[in-house]
Amino acid sequence: MKRYFILFFVSLFCLISTVSALTKAPVDITTMSINDLSNALDKGYITSEQLVNLYLERIEKYDEQFNSINQLNPDAIKQAKELDKERANGKIRGKLHGIPIVVKCNIDVLGIPTTAGAKSLKDNYPKQNSDVVQKLVDEGAIILASTNMSEFAFSASQSLSSYGYVRNVFNRDYTPYGSSGGSAVATKAAFAAASLGTDTNSSVRLPASGAGLVGIRPTLGNISSDGVIPYDIERDTVGVLTRSVSDNALLLGIINNKDTKYDLSKTSLKGVNIGVATQYTKGSGRLSGVMGSTDSDIYNLIEKSIKELEDAGANIIYLDNFVKYSNLDIADSTMSGSTMCDGFNRYIKGTTGTIRSFQQLVNSGGHIYGLGGYVSSCGNSSHYKSSRDSKKSVYREYVNEVFEENKLDVLLYPTLKNKVFAYNGSGNISPGSTLGSVIGYPSITVPMGFVDDFSYGLELLSLANDEQKLYNVALEYEKINNNKVATSPLTPSLYEIPKSVSNLVKLYNEEKIDDKEWREDVLEFFKNYNDIDDVDKTASKLIEDHEVLKIKIEKKNSRFKRILIIFIIVTLLYVFRRSVIRIIRRIIKIIRRIKKRRMLINKRKKNTNKRTAVRRTNTNVRKTTNNNSYKKGTKKKNTKKKPVKKKSTKKKSNNKNRKKRWLDEKKSNWC
Repeated sequence: MKRYFILFFVSLFCLISTVSALTKAPVDITTMSINDLSNALDKGYITSEQLVNLYLERIEKYDEQFNSINQLNPDAIKQAKELDKERANGKIRGKLHGIPIVVKCNIDVLGIPTTAGAKSLKDNYPKQNSDVVQKLVDEGAIILASTNMSEFAFSASQSLSSYGYVRNVFNRDYTPYGSSGGSAVATKAAFAAASLGTDTNSSVRLPASGAGLVGIRPTLGNISSDGVIPYDIERDTVGVLTRSVSDNALLLGIINNKDTKYDLSKTSLKGVNIGVATQYTKGSGRLSGVMGSTDSDIYNLIEKSIKELEDAGANIIYLDNFVKYSNLDIADSTMSGSTMCDGFNRYIKGTTGTIRSFQQLVNSGGHIYGLGGYVSSCGNSSHYKSSRDSKKSVYREYVNEVFEENKLDVLLYPTLKNKVFAYNGSGNISPGSTLGSVIGYPSITVPMGFVDDFSYGLELLSLANDEQKLYNVALEYEKINNNKVATSPLTPSLYEIPKSVSNLVKLYNEEKIDDKEWREDVLEFFKNYNDIDDVDKTASKLIEDHEVLKIKIEKKNSRFKRILIIFIIVTLLYVFRRSVIRIIRRIIKIIRRIKKRRMLINKRKKNTNKRTAVRRTNTNVRKTTNNNSYKKGTKKKNTKKKPVKKKSTKKKSNNKNRKKRWLDEKKSNWC
């Protein structure tokens, strides 16, 4: 019995130790965009080291069920510490300073083997970063890990490699699509801030759609492929998977060859012409493939999205005959997996490891897909390139004509026409694989909504190098659709943030009161957040201190305002003293006149009141006397008449006397 008690307490101690060792933060990284994370690092809410630990703990906790991570970067924490030191010294490399990113495992990262999902390449270490990764690093990013994928990017239906299946982030029994399934799942599960993938036919857009992410396939050639294991070099391109349109535009602006930055400050749908390829959006039950019927639930989402775009000011132009069988034939006949052998032999020169050629890779046993069929094209993969290019140019000219005739800005269609299937199934129908992937034009998928708890995307295509138009429409649609940065319900946050802490973060972030001591105390709280036992109580105390400080500052400000107002008034009075005196005198005169008028009005009122009172008393007296005379039977004389006559005679006599006096005075003067 004693032994069981000891085991129980040891287990409890281990559990408590594990919980206390868990990294906490005053902000929820699962709901934060790259810009939010960058602001949090700038403000001091978290450090890059903490951020890396938070993501690593999430990977350790959740990725066993999804298998999205291929290899972790062993130097990630060391790099994070160095970036924290640089930030403390005022050196910020760029907008990704201290932000963890994951990349597909067919993209070279120093210190991580580039496997392309094949165990035969488990020791394939690059001599340097790929071009795209180096651009991220130069901007301050931390490459946290490489992600699992469909081996050698062979499948868009699933992400199966020598390292196993990647599972759907919303339901483990379903596919995440491919071939960048690991990048999509890792990003949605908040194992990193964003990710890079590669897109041959639809390998970025399909997984992004299935994970509720924004995924872009840029214009072919705009992003360097140096340091990327190729499959079809005439279609392959690196793409970006993020949880918001703004994050996507930020990353693409960093990794593109032309250093093009995308401005999302002034976006609008008013006057934007959006073409709707109805054969893709609705389709026909009599046809199959991309021209077949779209699932009714997905179609309802599309119709809702089109109406929302139209209500927001976009001009919707329906294109009922956009899809041509001849162009679908071009899409099928121009796939060039035959370039894989020569492309791999060029790539492998930049790495170290056991495998030194494509033939050695074929002969090795560490891969699940057969590669023998690609050996025959080694050394002659470019023989049919001119034929493929001429076919693509015909298709490209057709799309250009449609855009020009209808004055289109973008073309709209669903990323996927049919519903999600099991993780080991196949049969995805993606219109984008027959369009932008073939002619090299950019296309982006944006979360459209959910059907049975699975995400589906809306895809937009523009002409070459028109990514800005794609981002403009995508951002406005994101706002209309109210898409939020969030993780999957299967991967919630590992820690809770008390309300008081959230309020303190808001105060620190928004408050204009600049008190150095209080801000230093709050910064100290953020730095030691993980070690504080009762963060709720400490945060509440800091908020109380802030309120007290606010009252004091308000009192000081009010005193200062009073003094300032008095000073201004005195100054104005002194400067304009003469005119002020004149004005005051005029005002006094006006006031006196008003008073006099009021006095006269009051006197008149009093006199009228007296007269009315006298009249009333006289009438009352007459009435009483008349009544008395009638009672006695004799008429009484009106006593009021006599005094009136006397008054009038007196007045006359007085007037006569005045006249006499005046005449006498005149006579005396004459004499």
